[in-house]
Amino acid sequence: MSRTEYKLGIIGFGTVGEGVYHSVQERAERLEELLGKRLTVPAVLVKDGEKSRSTGPETKVVTLLKDLLAEKPDAVVEATPDAETGYPYVRELLKMGITVVTANKELLAKKGEELEEIAGEHQAELLCEAAVAGGIPLLNTLRHTLKTNEILQVNGILNGTSNYVLTRMRTEGTTFGKALEEAQEKGYAEAVPDKDVDGWDASYKSTILSRWIFGQEPEWESAEPEGIRTVTAEDLSLAEHAGGRVKHVASLKNEQNRITAAVRPCFVFGDHPLYAVEDVNNGVHIEGSLAGDVLLQGPGAGKYPTASAVVEDVVNVLNGRHEKLVQNRLVNREKDEGGGADEEQFILLTGSEGLSRHLSVNGFSVTGKLHEPGWNREGVVVKAKPADITGFKKQYREAIGIYPVLADGKQVLHYFEQRKQTRAASF
Repeated sequence: MSRTEYKLGIIGFGTVGEGVYHSVQERAERLEELLGKRLTVPAVLVKDGEKSRSTGPETKVVTLLKDLLAEKPDAVVEATPDAETGYPYVRELLKMGITVVTANKELLAKKGEELEEIAGEHQAELLCEAAVAGGIPLLNTLRHTLKTNEILQVNGILNGTSNYVLTRMRTEGTTFGKALEEAQEKGYAEAVPDKDVDGWDASYKSTILSRWIFGQEPEWESAEPEGIRTVTAEDLSLAEHAGGRVKHVASLKNEQNRITAAVRPCFVFGDHPLYAVEDVNNGVHIEGSLAGDVLLQGPGAGKYPTASAVVEDVVNVLNGRHEKLVQNRLVNREKDEGGGADEEQFILLTGSEGLSRHLSVNGFSVTGKLHEPGWNREGVVVKAKPADITGFKKQYREAIGIYPVLADGKQVLHYFEQRKQTRAASF
């Protein structure tokens, strides 16, 4: 006699785990229509069994994996906060042939390849839509819609916390600390937000995305990601005065089958797809060989956007509609001018008055300068190798902001020529 319900286990009952649980309860009728059976949560596994949980009487709160497995779940949602906590659970479940749906980006970035191999060996699935871009169906779009495209480049705002902080700093003229405190009060940032604001969260997601698209991990342009702690409200005002914005961007680029990656604050012009991605939203700009420019945008932080992506994965796998990953073939291409980390790029530098003079004295070619009477800070766009800018920063006595410009050379020159005509920029 066939079972009349599907059973879902949940490991971890923090923001994501609780969101998944309540989404399943609140959308019970719709889920039954989609699955043809009821979807129940007979058990959730937590670290502290004494703490009160907002679960119904039909759900047991357990602290041991064996007690969760006793309920014979059809799939398990792993919603723990880090790789160290989640790894042993996911490894054991996959070895038992049990499908796992996870939003744990650190786990996948550090242990993803190993876990995918285990899943394949034991006829299990490891699904991770929620681990990359919150509520945006990014991986599903790449899997289902862009199969025939070669993905040439990806630029994404992948951390809703950082995007929210930068938006508030720009619109309110507030400090980083105050904007972060507001994000924490609204539930958009953790009590310890380092992984978000220091760029590690976006770095983990970039690693997952690179493996998903190209079948390999990327070469990082720097040993560590760059976060947003050093971005000032003055820099955001300068960028806006130039007709653009500073965004925290994760980039993947395919150059002659060499996949490079970077996570850093960047300058984008007003016509760039990521310019209008604001507040807690994520946005991913994909350049495909056939589709051209594709922008996916949606909420990137919060309990229910992430839970939505998790539940969608659960429905797909229980319905047998989850496809195996088909990775895009790497493309042989000639390098674009300014495309590599060791080649010249257009970069916006910000600093106190006199920065442009110091740059010129040190042999840098200044493309445009942004300055107004009464300002104590100026912006300077140069074309230079990133390594040379790093060297200049080390010997320069004052703090400067460094923001790569996400635009090709012709666009940069044309834009600043227009700004020059309106006296918003000088050369």
